[in-house]
Amino acid sequence: MSGPARATALAVALLATYFAASLARPVLPVDETRYLAVAWEMWQRGDLLVPYLNGEPYSHKPPLLFWLVQAGWALAGVSSWWPRALVALFALGSLGLLRSLTRELFPERPEAAGWAPLVLAASWPWAYFSSAVMFDLVLSFFVLLGALGLVRAWRGGGSGAWVAYAVAVGGGLLTKGPVVLLHLLPVAVLAPLWGRGAGVLGWAWYARLLLGTLGGAAVALAWAVPAGVSGGEAYRHAILWGQTAGRMSESFAHREPWWFYPAALPVLTIPWWGWPALWRGARSTPLREVGVRFVLVQGAAALLALSLVSGKQEQYLLPEVAVLAALGGRMLAGRRAGGHARRGVEGFAAASGLVFAVLAVAAVPLLGPALDLGAVSTTLRSLEARGVPLANEGKYHGQFHFLGRLQRPLEVVREEQIPDWLAGHPSGRVVVYFRGDSYQGPGRVEYVQPYRGQSLAVVAAP
Repeated sequence: MSGPARATALAVALLATYFAASLARPVLPVDETRYLAVAWEMWQRGDLLVPYLNGEPYSHKPPLLFWLVQAGWALAGVSSWWPRALVALFALGSLGLLRSLTRELFPERPEAAGWAPLVLAASWPWAYFSSAVMFDLVLSFFVLLGALGLVRAWRGGGSGAWVAYAVAVGGGLLTKGPVVLLHLLPVAVLAPLWGRGAGVLGWAWYARLLLGTLGGAAVALAWAVPAGVSGGEAYRHAILWGQTAGRMSESFAHREPWWFYPAALPVLTIPWWGWPALWRGARSTPLREVGVRFVLVQGAAALLALSLVSGKQEQYLLPEVAVLAALGGRMLAGRRAGGHARRGVEGFAAASGLVFAVLAVAAVPLLGPALDLGAVSTTLRSLEARGVPLANEGKYHGQFHFLGRLQRPLEVVREEQIPDWLAGHPSGRVVVYFRGDSYQGPGRVEYVQPYRGQSLAVVAAP
């Protein structure tokens, strides 16, 4: 087996290792538990059109991931392993798309296509999200598909390339909303910066770009229009407007300053900045190559566009990490190295991935007690089965619904409302959150555990 082929095989092996390591940890609050709760409630309702969370329409995310989770449940039963395996399958598909994208970007360096998946698989942010029940890695899959379609279209790939781009836009819109356009449209509009001197550009490029974007939007609207009608006016406004302009200026969560993403780059590029072979290969990777310019323009344009959005998190740049791995593959392919050096590159990547997997498993007994909500969710399920009314203090993120397979919404109460609620529901229970050694609020504590830097308790009427 050649060096690049062996590198790709090692990347797949690392991906399998990350998935196995993820099975050692609990479903993590609040993101994973929330998204599984939405899928669970849709499953209960038999409603594939409108996502729900705690009895209310959930407008923060489109339904593609929820649909695919339920498809697996329909085949193999409700479980927590399938959603993780689903994301891992998207990660595997992303390695294949990255290989194809790298081959299109650097046709004069065919071995780069073999190295790029290993560069991506060695990335610690990619390793974590490759089995996390979240949307960013699934979105990365569609961004890679869209980038591949754009490059093939520039090389004269015909209508098939633009169909791939349209499918990527539609899939991205159904995965995470209009943010997919911030990853793809800028690099497409700026094609003269990276594709000058060759390829298919001019007015025909922008006309086809518009048609491809509208085609992808039509795929998403095929869901959004009937869902908006079914979900009511507030839900319709949220998915058709709140997902776009509302998030740009006044994000409901994760508001950060404009410089957040540049400051996060050292974390997003672990362990690349410590990989000697990449530094050495950079010296033989000229900026004049189309592939180098494409990767740099795509990354810089997306970073700038995302920095204008008020809501920011490190994983929102995961698609750029995936595209940047193509440049990493080119850097490794540019090195003049024998078998010993190739084995050194493979050894560094394997060691990086294994260290991450070991740390992830080792963290479970340390962090697990504060992140594992299995026991309290089971407690709530037994109470619900007995007809006991249940409430949650403060905003409820659905963190108990999937793990406890709860059938009814939890009532949401403020701290000052707890005494009156318990008085009106003598047999009821309230999940409360507190700091300190013991709960000092109203009610009698029946269950307590650490929870994300504080504690939670299930309290009954005194």
